[in-house]
Amino acid sequence: MASVFVFGLLACGGGDADVDAGVAAMDAGGGGRADGGGLGVDGGLGCVVALPVDLLFVIDDSVSMAEEQNNLVINFPELFETLTNPAADDGDGQPDNPPVEDLRIGFVSTNMGVGSSTVSGCDATGDEGALISSSRSPDPMCASVTTGDNPWLEYRAGDDVAALTQTFRCMAALGTGGCGLERQLDAARAALVDRAAPGEPNEGFIRPDSLVGIVFVTDEDDCSAADDAIYDAASTATLGPYGTRCAEHPELLTPIAEYLGAFDGLRLDRPNDVVVAAITGVPFSSVMDPLDEDYEAVLMDSRMQFMRDTTRPGQLVPACSTTLTGSAIPARRIVEVVREFAETNDGLATTICEDDLRPSMNAIARLVARRVCPPPI
Repeated sequence: MASVFVFGLLACGGGDADVDAGVAAMDAGGGGRADGGGLGVDGGLGCVVALPVDLLFVIDDSVSMAEEQNNLVINFPELFETLTNPAADDGDGQPDNPPVEDLRIGFVSTNMGVGSSTVSGCDATGDEGALISSSRSPDPMCASVTTGDNPWLEYRAGDDVAALTQTFRCMAALGTGGCGLERQLDAARAALVDRAAPGEPNEGFIRPDSLVGIVFVTDEDDCSAADDAIYDAASTATLGPYGTRCAEHPELLTPIAEYLGAFDGLRLDRPNDVVVAAITGVPFSSVMDPLDEDYEAVLMDSRMQFMRDTTRPGQLVPACSTTLTGSAIPARRIVEVVREFAETNDGLATTICEDDLRPSMNAIARLVARRVCPPPI
């Protein structure tokens, strides 16, 4: 299976044919991921030069995300250090995997708009999956910060790490002005497929020889739908309030299999070169070891079930909460995607309800590190 780590790597050069083939394989397989082989490949063995890595961060920019975005940017150094200065924990005195020396990082918001529907705080198209190239951080120090010549960050061994860290801090803080009807999966697919096509703004982000990673950072579940009627305020009488609507009407949302097919289609020729990770609404105690977790059991956890909150009309009972960053609803659709990739050691989920995201960033880096060696021929 393709190892997809949902923190945002793209595969360019595959084209729509590869993506269509991935979707077809998903359909043939009845909803799970297509069988790409290569189960259990240890990407940390057998090479001295790591693959280039292309990471896509899909960041929720709705009104409740200020503290979570700050938590993310503060802990970016943990991700970067783990990737570029790997540990030697296996007892042989050598690094457990080669250092990543060629890294790209792209940012996309969860704001995909609501089409022809009328929703307060949302426009028709949102960002449409285009990579964010200019800082939206409220920090005055970030006012003129951009990604440079391309709409993504680049790091090569020897580059100024302090400058990269500062730019990441400004770029990943997308602000809180985005649509409150988050479409995380639509945003990832658009960024890596539709907007990565020739002539589109993300063209060139994903390289043919790279490891692709997708990282979701969100306190809401996915509400991606092909028919934007689900978003219309006029549907409240029949579909219920916005806070519960998407959870209570899964039949109106785009099937998960379509996104699994799109992500797998990025790397049909190298099935372990896509990984997916999520920092999202899951209970902390259910993901104590995100790299070795039973995500089917996570989905069965009573705290991951959709229930109306009797203390907050029109809202769902949170899956988790913390005094610093607030609460997050059960991210069932996102965890369903992670579960499929985790079956081949290519996916993980951690809780966003954590005052310190350093362990989560470390886990994501280790997920990527497992796949930085080219697969055996």
